Amino acid sequence: MTDIRIPLGGLKFSVRVAIICVRDGELLANTEPGIGFWYLPGGALATDEDARSCAEREWHEETGTPPGELRLLGVVKNFFGPAHRRQHEIGFYFRMDAPPELPDKPFTVLDNADVTCEWVSVAEIPSRPVYPLIVRELLDGDDGTVRHLVNREA
Repeated sequence: MTDIRIPLGGLKFSVRVAIICVRDGELLANTEPGIGFWYLPGGALATDEDARSCAEREWHEETGTPPGELRLLGVVKNFFGPAHRRQHEIGFYFRMDAPPELPDKPFTVLDNADVTCEWVSVAEIPSRPVYPLIVRELLDGDDGTVRHLVNREA
């Protein structure tokens, strides 16, 4: 299987799956040294892989724990990045309640030692940016329907 990440006409096109994992008003998010923002756990969809299987695989690769019940919240067309590295991404966003075995303190992602998972208060998302910035909108619109959103970030 090959990750769906393709350079096209001066931008990178990709298909990504992300997990919106919540526990007691907090969102699990990844960060890296020096980047100053957070992003959702997940990764590239591979060829011949369905989105739910990708979410399960990525979750296990990153945390070493089995995923809980995954519910698709939305499909998002993301446009982001600086002009010289513009990206167009189709994202599948799944919600999952946090498994009890996840630590309360920050922990290192198993498949990338440079990435740390930590809990971000949902109330703090405006001051601690979690990308894509529409993550709060997805959480607020969690009514059981699958949403289709377009997200354009500078």
